[in-house]
Amino acid sequence: MRFLGTVIGAAILIVLTYLTLSWLVDGYFGGNIFPDGANPDSWSAPDSWSEWRDIVIVFMGLFWMLAGLLAVVLVGALIVLVFVVRRLLTNHAAPALDSLKESLDNVKGTAEFAGETVVSPIIRVYSVVRGVRSGIGAVGGLPDRIRRRAKAKK
Repeated sequence: MRFLGTVIGAAILIVLTYLTLSWLVDGYFGGNIFPDGANPDSWSAPDSWSEWRDIVIVFMGLFWMLAGLLAVVLVGALIVLVFVVRRLLTNHAAPALDSLKESLDNVKGTAEFAGETVVSPIIRVYSVVRGVRSGIGAVGGLPDRIRRRAKAKK
């Protein structure tokens, strides 16, 4: 099946190439590959550069119209895309962000609760222990300080 499609495509390409070359040779170079006498009312290729210019202007106009049409279609597709993305964000992203905010609030509340119930008593006990150690160190180091002051006065 694939081979048959390739053969048919090649045959069409050969015929189109022949017709294009015969059109150019017949009109531009004055050859007679595709005879005009067989069909007297047939169109022949332009004979002067001004006729070629007019044909090119017409084709350029057609291409510009096609480009304008494609631009309008692309702008329309872009507008539709913007509306689809906007609807998607409002329908799916906003609820997901709200759910994420609720989860973060739960985590924050859990961290605050753990801080108040677990860490706060440990900090209090540690501060009391530290205070007692400092007090014992101050009382225990009192005789050494008195001796140092006495030596400094002498």
